[in-house]
Amino acid sequence: MSTTEAASKVFEEIAQLFGSGPTDEQILNFRPSADVVQRASKLLSLNRTGQMDDDLKHELDQYEQAELLMRMVKAQIRARQGS
Repeated sequence: MSTTEAASKVFEEIAQLFGSGPTDEQILNFRPSADVVQRASKLLSLNRTGQMDDDLKHELDQYEQAELLMRMVKAQIRARQGS
């Protein structure tokens, strides 16, 4: 699996979530699959030890963007619920 394919897995999972017409609770309870979490952990470990090439850095950036997106969406839901 290429780094592009690996990184797009997290976006595929997010797309499946939003494509299913989820409730706020389903969005708040969303967690990436074990495969995605394991790959992200591996990339973070490689990054800490300075073993990243440009492709792996790009892949890690995509994981971080996906995480930021979900944090922002969840924050919007929580803010709306708190109102």
